[in-house]
Amino acid sequence: MTLKEHIDDIRNNLEQGLFTNEAAVSDSIVRRLLDALDWPIYNPQLVFPQYPVEGGKVDFALCYPLLEPCVFIEVKKVGNIEGAEEQLFRYAFRRGVPIAILTDGQKWRFFYAIGQGDYRERMVHEIDLTGGDSEENAKRLNRYLHYQSIRVGHAVSAIEEDYRNVSRQRQVATRLPEAWDKLVEDADEFLLDVVAEKMESLCGYRPTDEQVLGFLKDLGRKTKSEPTETRIRQKHVFSPSPQQGMTKSSQARLRVIMSDGPIACRKATDTFCKVIEKIGIETVKSLDLMLCSIPLIASDWKGTYQQKHLSKCGNYFITTHGSIATLASKLKEIADGLRIDMKVEP
Repeated sequence: MTLKEHIDDIRNNLEQGLFTNEAAVSDSIVRRLLDALDWPIYNPQLVFPQYPVEGGKVDFALCYPLLEPCVFIEVKKVGNIEGAEEQLFRYAFRRGVPIAILTDGQKWRFFYAIGQGDYRERMVHEIDLTGGDSEENAKRLNRYLHYQSIRVGHAVSAIEEDYRNVSRQRQVATRLPEAWDKLVEDADEFLLDVVAEKMESLCGYRPTDEQVLGFLKDLGRKTKSEPTETRIRQKHVFSPSPQQGMTKSSQARLRVIMSDGPIACRKATDTFCKVIEKIGIETVKSLDLMLCSIPLIASDWKGTYQQKHLSKCGNYFITTHGSIATLASKLKEIADGLRIDMKVEP
């Protein structure tokens, strides 16, 4: 039988409720799958049941080399998996075992035991033999538990890689609101343009930057303070007052004072491009500056995400993606690099 066929058969038995205690899970699910994963299950120096650890025993220690555990498996009765992580991690920590697995036969939770954070932050993956795709479950078991993968070190490398990916995803999810708040705080011109253009396409009228920024800031406050159902029901109405939304965007227009007068367009990106044109685009290009990890002046447009925010200027493209503060800082850098006397506001 293939590993997938073993999983399918175990699924059927689980659905019939045939595994009534922890011993049944250990003998008829865990040992069976270890055998299908090419472990020599009758060699106690490699598959060590009831492995002694200070303060207790682990249900299975998978060892390589002989008697050197690299995987701990803690087994629970079907439906009794919750709350058992602390014991498993205590055992793994004491022996420095990199892979820890908690299972009730149906659910299998894989942990990178020597990673950072609590056990929730070290959980790499969970499979469900009754609810998941058997082929995908087989791939995951092979990735972390196949005997040959353990022997050559691939399994530990794989679970460490997946742990790092999960950690990165968690950090991104945690800090996305911060990134959004920063965009709104900086009155990011691209963000304001996107919202304004969508609004114009819907109703034929383009809101001012002040209206858009006021809406986004108000939306952020509502998101943090109101229950989800209330936020969904409530509609935001723009105030007709010309003072509505008069915040950083209206007060922080990009303005550049040069020797022959000021340059100040409605959009900061237009001001940015006009100043570069005034200085001389090839002169600025000679500085080899970068903006948002993209060349500030480029002769071609490769069409990557950030390069969609380039403005065509003669035979070159100018990278314009950034907040007003970012564009102002770049103009100051140009002025310093070329020793040009000009004042950039803000």
